[in-house]
Amino acid sequence: MMTGLKKSKLENATCPWPLPAQGIDVVLLLTVIAMVLFGLLMVYSSSFIYAQERSGDGFAFIKKQLIYAGLGFAALVGICRVDYRKWSTWAYPVLGFATALLAMIFIPHIGARVGGAQRWIRVGGFNFQPGEFAKFAVIFFVASLLERKNDRIHKLIPGVLSPFIVTAPVMLLLLAQPDFGTTVMISIVIFALIFLAGVPKKFIVGALLLAGSVGLWLALGTAYRRARVMTFLNPWRDPGGKGFQILQSMVGLHSGRFWGTGLGNGKEKLFYLPEAHNDFIFAVVGEELGFLGVAAVAMAYLYFIHRGLKIAWNCKSQYQDQFGMLLAAGITLALGLQGFVNMAVVLGLVPTKGLTLPFISYGGSALLVDLFAVGVLLSIARGPQRPAGKKEVLLVESQQKN
Repeated sequence: MMTGLKKSKLENATCPWPLPAQGIDVVLLLTVIAMVLFGLLMVYSSSFIYAQERSGDGFAFIKKQLIYAGLGFAALVGICRVDYRKWSTWAYPVLGFATALLAMIFIPHIGARVGGAQRWIRVGGFNFQPGEFAKFAVIFFVASLLERKNDRIHKLIPGVLSPFIVTAPVMLLLLAQPDFGTTVMISIVIFALIFLAGVPKKFIVGALLLAGSVGLWLALGTAYRRARVMTFLNPWRDPGGKGFQILQSMVGLHSGRFWGTGLGNGKEKLFYLPEAHNDFIFAVVGEELGFLGVAAVAMAYLYFIHRGLKIAWNCKSQYQDQFGMLLAAGITLALGLQGFVNMAVVLGLVPTKGLTLPFISYGGSALLVDLFAVGVLLSIARGPQRPAGKKEVLLVESQQKN
């Protein structure tokens, strides 16, 4: 006859919300919270004057960002309690839903065009960018696909072609918006995942050469993309036109020097630097907080990548779970690499991509989806949540006594 203590343990083990195997990764969670809070501060600093001039309410942007941050953290809390293994089962429906959302963008009166790009679905006074969700939907699918075909990934079709062929509709819809930057980021993450899965290097190199050729053709074969590349190579050719944004970004970074001009004292956000609260918020950080602020942001992303990849490694080494490893690595690289690409754009090291700085830039749908993805990452850190039977509970208790 079992004691009350054993009954209690058995009930906890078999309940639909079992106790976490490892508990929440508090350090990762605190890192993300700190980045989001810092982002809210910088969004307020960089957007107040612009919002005041545009809408008569200087708090307009920060109010929306606060709402999305609250929704994002609510999603994070809920998602981190869901066994991440379920995303392997849901991978196909999630990818299909993301593809449908991308297609809806092109339906009149549903999709919204902003700044020459058709990337948003407008609902009431809020815009949602399906491309942000599609990025992680592809990661869920590719991680699931590579796990299911693990015994065949040494072959060309299952190892390399399948991840790209099945996700091709997402890529094409993103290019049609156009959103070349997100397409490139998704492709980079897919290549990273097939490498981590153990696909033969000769297939990866061949696919990289093909993808590089296609990317080069897309970059130089379209007038506006070709102009971006030319502007990147020499922004001083048209300082008042196409080169204006990157040159103003450099001016802001130079003005900040080591200590910065002080929070709220930046001048570039006063209608000099376009997208100061969005894609180029890193320039405002550099101007107002100087090299110290720039270095702190870069170190935060480095630590996020380190922590996320450690979760991926632990999932593989402790639980022998390839899906969890690939999913954690994909989420980490998608967020971390996008952060460094955004910083590189602001510093003038790569052509402009239209990618936000995760957790920090203004953009409600991006912040909501990014925090949702962090919730999945925290769930992976907790380990698989498999309900234990009576024999497993007694075995654990016996081991603990010994």
